[in-house]
Amino acid sequence: QEIEAKLARVGPVVIAARRSLGSTPARTRGTADSLLRLAHENVEFVRIGRGAHNIVFADRLLRTALDLVRQAVTSSQLPYRVPDIDLGPEVTSNVCLQCHFGAERRRVRFQGAEFNHEVHVVTENLTCAQCHTPLEDHGGTTLTDRSSCNACHHASTEPTNCARCHAGAVGAPDTSLALPAGAFSHQVHRNADINCATCHISPSMDASEIRCETCHDTHHQPEVECLACHQGGVLAKHSGTPVHVPCTQCHGAAVGGLVRWSRQICTACHADRTEHNAPLDCWNCHNVPPISTSGDELEVGIAHFGRARFDVTFTQSPVPIELTGET
Repeated sequence: QEIEAKLARVGPVVIAARRSLGSTPARTRGTADSLLRLAHENVEFVRIGRGAHNIVFADRLLRTALDLVRQAVTSSQLPYRVPDIDLGPEVTSNVCLQCHFGAERRRVRFQGAEFNHEVHVVTENLTCAQCHTPLEDHGGTTLTDRSSCNACHHASTEPTNCARCHAGAVGAPDTSLALPAGAFSHQVHRNADINCATCHISPSMDASEIRCETCHDTHHQPEVECLACHQGGVLAKHSGTPVHVPCTQCHGAAVGGLVRWSRQICTACHADRTEHNAPLDCWNCHNVPPISTSGDELEVGIAHFGRARFDVTFTQSPVPIELTGET
């Protein structure tokens, strides 16, 4: 099949070059005609024999046919541009391909992921022995698991272009990742000119131990949009917690900047109310007690508010609001 694929690439080139002879002056046509006849004979020999019994020779004939076309076009200045034809590595230069013909373009599964031979063998010109065991241990690989690939892929992160292998703009995923601390957007961080190697350390590139707080040490502020990271599910995760207890009650110094209520804090739990009377502050209608710094918010929440809503008071002419007992 691989020889047939190569034949399908080379054959049309020879035909097109021979057709261009008609517009060439007779005095310069002879040399080109002879060269193109030889190229045509090579192609026909492979087409009839199909390269079944001598793959090495068939591969060499097709490569020679292309070279003859190039010589004819150059020597007689034919009005034809020879296209770039990718025939892969020469079979004679790789003893493995003499039996495993076409393996250089195969896609296989390795450790649950797709492995593209073409990228490694054809594009990057790697030899089979760089990943496979030698002939005396034929059929094996020198790669024990996916982390073995890091020796080549992540040996250095500067100035690696991650997009060569990873999909997405500059190699960063387009969708946010769901992490315990919230949604993580690679694009936001790349737009801030943060290099991949800031979190993904060579050679493992594993960023599972990286804590957001390492960089975002002061991001818990009343004015910050909580839902930018904590995208939904906050209320469900705190189903057993008394309502309207400030984040600082349980999370302490980690969220120490949340010293007062804000619309952003409220909508972290009440995510379905992000557009409710926006952009007014919640305390325009709701009687919201201040956040205490004495650590008694838990008792305050239970004693005064239990598991119900904040009381609603009006300091101006009231706007009709249907109260359902929920906030």
